[in-house]
Amino acid sequence: MKTSNDYYNIIQVKEGVYHIGSAEGVFMDLFVGSKQALLWDTGYGFGNLRHTVETLTDKPLIVVNSHGHLDHACGNFQFKDCPVYMHLKDKSSYEYFNSKDARRDNIERVKNTEEGLPSDFDEEYYIHAPIKDTIEINEGDQFDLGGITLTVKEVPGHTAGSIGLIYEEEQWFYAGDAMNPFVWLFLPDAQPLSVYLETLEKAKTFACKKLCISHHAEALDYAILDSFIRCAKELDYASGIPFENMLFPQYIARICPLKGADQSLIGQPECPAVVISEDRL
Repeated sequence: MKTSNDYYNIIQVKEGVYHIGSAEGVFMDLFVGSKQALLWDTGYGFGNLRHTVETLTDKPLIVVNSHGHLDHACGNFQFKDCPVYMHLKDKSSYEYFNSKDARRDNIERVKNTEEGLPSDFDEEYYIHAPIKDTIEINEGDQFDLGGITLTVKEVPGHTAGSIGLIYEEEQWFYAGDAMNPFVWLFLPDAQPLSVYLETLEKAKTFACKKLCISHHAEALDYAILDSFIRCAKELDYASGIPFENMLFPQYIARICPLKGADQSLIGQPECPAVVISEDRL
């Protein structure tokens, strides 16, 4: 079993850019410029992400959360001396998912998985760790790290306050969960399908080359947005597949895949799907 310090897998994308994966299937990204570094999301916080980051850089660190969900911002407490940015519209979700009860639920779910928790995981510390305050971030805010420039874009849909980052020098868009082959639009903070579609159309105007998302190990060709848009426009809720969701079984949703795609590949880039509740149509 892994310890907290070796819990994460590091993929070096290019010089100064790292894709950091966890056992729960969520990825964080670290950008290291000549002046400072920026960490994009903090995951569940089960492993010692701070230690992992410090093996890669000693530059002053900024943390930016793509949104407030448990698998993207529950590790914020490990960065108590760093500025942490999040859109104000996701503050309530962030506070809910970082409550003591929600953290206990996180632990119980992972205990029952094959990967399990790190061998030296401190349950009480995790449960009672203070909620890290966040700084408001908005469309157009920019981080100049020194040779790496990241520009904030508001991309609501998955949540009201979802944001993405354009890595200007490479024309890559880091979207978090805002757009991906298995996007969720059914939790209480999810926006209507029309808002998600507007976000996809907006993202098309960014003229980027690659789409980098938080639940996939590799960057996707930016043209995949065309299939995401078609999936949303042609969505057929009545023919959707009931979604069996262990994380949030209290919410009823259906998986609505891209028409004409190989449905044995639902949720893969070859067959994107929208997981949506009837009230978000």
